[in-house]
Amino acid sequence: MPKRRRLPRLRLFLMAVLLGTVGALTFTAWPFLTYPATTLTISRPAPLPPATSGPALAGLAESDITPPIGIPKFGYSAWARPSDGFRTRLKARAFYLHSPGQTPLALVTLDLGAGSRVLHHRVAELIAAHTDVPAHGLSLLVTHTHSGPGQFLDSDFYNVFGSNLPGFDPTLAEFLSRQIADAVIRAYRERRTARFATGQTEVYGFTRNRSLAAWARNFRLDENRLTDDMAYQAVNPTMTMLRVDLAGDDGAFYPAGALTAFSIHGTAIPPFTHPWHADVWHWLAHDVAEAIGTRYETPFTPLHGAFQATHADNSPAWVEGQRGDREARRIGGALAGHALRLFERLGTQLDDQLVTGVGSRELDLLTLAPDSRFGLCERAIVGAATAGAAKGDEVFPISWLPFIRPGQPKTLFNDNCQGAKHWMLSKLQLLLPAERFPHEALIQVVRINDLVLVNLPWEVTLESGNRIRKAVREQLPAGRWRVEISSLANGFFGYATTPEEYSLQRYEGGHTLYGPHTLDMLASQSAQLASDLFTHGSIDDLPAQWRFTLLSRDFWPVTEAPLATRTLLSAPRFTDADGLREPYWAFRFRGEHPAHLPLHEPLLHVEQQDADGHWSLLQDDQGSALQLLRLDQDAEQAEYEVRWYNPPHTPATQPRRFRVLGHAPLSSAAF
Repeated sequence: MPKRRRLPRLRLFLMAVLLGTVGALTFTAWPFLTYPATTLTISRPAPLPPATSGPALAGLAESDITPPIGIPKFGYSAWARPSDGFRTRLKARAFYLHSPGQTPLALVTLDLGAGSRVLHHRVAELIAAHTDVPAHGLSLLVTHTHSGPGQFLDSDFYNVFGSNLPGFDPTLAEFLSRQIADAVIRAYRERRTARFATGQTEVYGFTRNRSLAAWARNFRLDENRLTDDMAYQAVNPTMTMLRVDLAGDDGAFYPAGALTAFSIHGTAIPPFTHPWHADVWHWLAHDVAEAIGTRYETPFTPLHGAFQATHADNSPAWVEGQRGDREARRIGGALAGHALRLFERLGTQLDDQLVTGVGSRELDLLTLAPDSRFGLCERAIVGAATAGAAKGDEVFPISWLPFIRPGQPKTLFNDNCQGAKHWMLSKLQLLLPAERFPHEALIQVVRINDLVLVNLPWEVTLESGNRIRKAVREQLPAGRWRVEISSLANGFFGYATTPEEYSLQRYEGGHTLYGPHTLDMLASQSAQLASDLFTHGSIDDLPAQWRFTLLSRDFWPVTEAPLATRTLLSAPRFTDADGLREPYWAFRFRGEHPAHLPLHEPLLHVEQQDADGHWSLLQDDQGSALQLLRLDQDAEQAEYEVRWYNPPHTPATQPRRFRVLGHAPLSSAAF
């Protein structure tokens, strides 16, 4: 090719690269340059004085944390979509535990993608005047569903990049905090004499390692000899449960609920979907609680709180090509069956003994002393492989671009702290101040009888969890301790891989923000906190006040329009199953703007009519059967569809109807 023709093409290529770089920088920097900042100051008022005598007590309560329509979802980043309604509710499930002379505890499981120090500290502030739970005795444990809200985290980095739209939403954060606090306060007020049992079982077949080649590096296994079967074995199979029975008014003890840890990513519901959804965790929690209420004559409304353990390199084992609601229900329902069998087995091991302890410590990773860092990098750097997404979530062509494609470690100029990591945007990333990344970590060690929970705001891989457990166990007194890690508790710092896994730079390694020795720091700090806890009985290394300054944007729906009148748009119609679509009945109506529609309150029913003409409840919206879907909206009102999935196969012998609850209840035509 003549030189004069080659040069214009080279100039065009260089111009395209320059424009692409400028565009990427502008897109990345825009929120940091233009968004206003909200400053939150959260105090630590003293809680109520705890009881110093009497029996061990427990209380359980649930609240709904489903936000309104229109808020961005967290977990799939740019591949997420704002909510258009719900398929399952999102819940907060609170477990209050106290034995006189010990620190009262509140462990809360949340159908959220991650914890948040903003939520933790604000909830602690809200509950102080109403409970005896101190801030360091509160733990927020999450399911890591990827179909819950974002915009409530304590770092600008994840409020901007964790969802498909950027910015911290103060109204959402306050809503979540108050709903969570309400569950804790009611659990405290409903506390009763209790009995407890802890146990574990192993569950295989419903999870698989999504980063097998990286895991294999821990054991120097030949990547060419790895098999699909190995992916089903290279997971944490342990299901860990605390069962709680409460004393009834008659003095007898009845099953009340359980708190369960398991390792499974909340990703059976894929990217690009809109409804709020608790993913597999909905069925794991809901089905166990429902079965307890059915199988036992208990005066209590049973509660099952499930939360994430060491899941970071595994995925739900959905059937290829079938990912979605059906597979989420199949996997979640099967896990619920295993959990129920463990619950029943623990019924013979109940004891009124409750020995608890908690250690809570905040670490600023930017100011840690050299002898406390254990090789931790001086600041966070996000890897290019993070943009390539995890296995199963790749998007063409981005996930296959050079340096972004997972499994391409840096082989040149890798003699810095971040080692094999290709930096997203290269050195330009240093323009983002280190303080914009998560850097203040709340870590906890919680003892409940022979159960030791290590609560960390990282996504912890299988082998990383094994090494943290080993380090913690070595600091415990002699005994048969059950040690488990709770990933993403109280905050979000990305991933924690082993140095060996990090060296391959798959998605998990690229998302290990503080470099290949993040695990070394976590194992050492967790072990030290466990040692301090068992030496002193309680550790409260939290400040007296917190201050957050976060780039903000309002997503909470608002309107000045009055409540619109609800009107029917269609009669109920049936849609048969087709491919991934489940069968359902549906009808449509026009009604209020989403700002006037609180999704955290009961909203949908299916009712049936008896021979006397009375309508009674057939199906409510607390399970997964009823879905609300916003179809369209303007400044004053919106159009909605209500669906009833998987109705009974038997022909209806009584008339049925949909019922929309709220300010002006609306009924569909009978069907």
